[in-house]
Amino acid sequence: MKRIDIVRRIISEYSPSISFKEEDDLIYLSGSLDNYQDVVSLGLEIAKTHLYEHVINNVEAKDVRLPQIRTPAINDNSLDNTKVDVLVIGAGVIGLSILRELTKYDLKLLCIDKEDDVGLHASTRNDGNIHVGIDLSTKSKKFYYLNKARALNEKLFADLDVKYVKTGQTIAFSKVSQAVLAVPYLRKKGQKNGVKVKFYFGKEIQEIEPNIAKNIPFAVNFAEAGQISPFEYVVALAESAIMNGATVSLSTYASSMQVSSDKIISVTTNRGTIYPKVVINAAGAFSDLVAKMAGDQFFSIHPRKGTDIIMDKKVSYLLSKSALGYREELISHSSTKGGGVIPTIDGNSLIGPNAIETPFREDHTVDLTAIKEIMSKNANSEPNLNMKDIITYFSGIRAATYEEDFVVEPGRKVKNIVHAAGIQSPGLTAASAIGQDVANIVVNEIFHETRKNEHFINKRKGLIKTNELSLSERDALIKKNPDYGIIVCRCEEISKGEIIDCLNRPLKPTSIDAIKRRVRAGMGRCQGGFCRPLIVSLISEKENIPLEKIYKRGMANVLTNDNKEVDDEH
Repeated sequence: MKRIDIVRRIISEYSPSISFKEEDDLIYLSGSLDNYQDVVSLGLEIAKTHLYEHVINNVEAKDVRLPQIRTPAINDNSLDNTKVDVLVIGAGVIGLSILRELTKYDLKLLCIDKEDDVGLHASTRNDGNIHVGIDLSTKSKKFYYLNKARALNEKLFADLDVKYVKTGQTIAFSKVSQAVLAVPYLRKKGQKNGVKVKFYFGKEIQEIEPNIAKNIPFAVNFAEAGQISPFEYVVALAESAIMNGATVSLSTYASSMQVSSDKIISVTTNRGTIYPKVVINAAGAFSDLVAKMAGDQFFSIHPRKGTDIIMDKKVSYLLSKSALGYREELISHSSTKGGGVIPTIDGNSLIGPNAIETPFREDHTVDLTAIKEIMSKNANSEPNLNMKDIITYFSGIRAATYEEDFVVEPGRKVKNIVHAAGIQSPGLTAASAIGQDVANIVVNEIFHETRKNEHFINKRKGLIKTNELSLSERDALIKKNPDYGIIVCRCEEISKGEIIDCLNRPLKPTSIDAIKRRVRAGMGRCQGGFCRPLIVSLISEKENIPLEKIYKRGMANVLTNDNKEVDDEH
């Protein structure tokens, strides 16, 4: 059967009003369907045929009214007529990894993001897991970049002074009969993907997970999986890039582009017009819109929402020691996220995520139904889970393509753009390798000859963490600077000295929550109920800002839609 006949058959099952066109190995869908879930299902079903490289799904859903994008309230000319070698759009972990790699060369670099801090979307709204890639196809770009990042990450984390711990990952299975298929399948996958695999049965499982449900018949452990703090990582990348000469401009929204003769001439923002030689599209859930703006769209993003739950530190000893997932079947045939119970780098346990298709690219709301479903599912392997131990929760949006794979390549119709798009899990793990490859494309394929930055600073020193010091180390530090002896956040034991330190960093925090992300003041049981007034006073005193001008979430962004948004900072 010809591929055009296969497509017609699939479309006929949804609506005769859907039209399509083929262009090389791409298929463009247009028209309308009654509900959004059918729009996504149609795109996924065509993508799964593997007849086309990419599905560009422009079908509209009649049951959805899409909101405007949230944009900064600031409008000035601070960047007007700025000329740069490379403009990176998106200050998440991917954009910042690319930016830092490019600072190794003698280039004028600018990274912009519409939010008032770095990494406020998918880059920090995740579980911080550094994956081993057991579930990935070795033919996928996901696996290619994860595998390449294995050789880069530990040194990079050390250079950036980002804490990294190999907690391991465990998958618990519900039936002993699953072992007949699971053991040979996972052993073969481990060998093929370069992942060390170890199986545990019955009481053996308590060796790695003492608190696991006693009725779990068998489990598989991947000891090389690890955890980092996504907050710490994105801030470290940004600070390192700034130290090496790059500029990061926050609250800066790219609204349009001037394109002429297959080349981007300028990018219009709320802070003026920028003239780049090269544009990097690292805009996450908005990356297909940026590609369309440039006249170079060959992929579509269908946003996928995931909710995570944070538990009180006091119950961490009752929960899993590794990232613990639960499976009722060996292989999931859906695009939903497995989720699990995950020990974070900071001592809390994280539960989740789930995965829900959504038309909204900025839907960070959390609903009670999702929380109950996540807790119920994970209670199968974690009997000590209790709703009363939840201290906060959050949602994030994954930037999934219909092919469920990364897009990392130069523009197809526009010569001076490079796309790093469709990045979802394991994007946090793979970011270092994506950054390296995109930098190589810019330097070797677009500029051809670029001098190295002879003054590149490889090492970055992070903030002092007084709660991780020994008593003697803390005593010596307090004698040098008494501010480290004044505790502002009791839950997390964060001192005045640490808060002042983060106000003196290369990437200055601009809100109470920005400080929270850097030093964890306000991330404990009381969620800032005690320390927030003290933090406001410190910011006011240090920055000479009136108290009423200090905002919890920053003043740079306003809601330009009527969708209610919850206070979901974690």
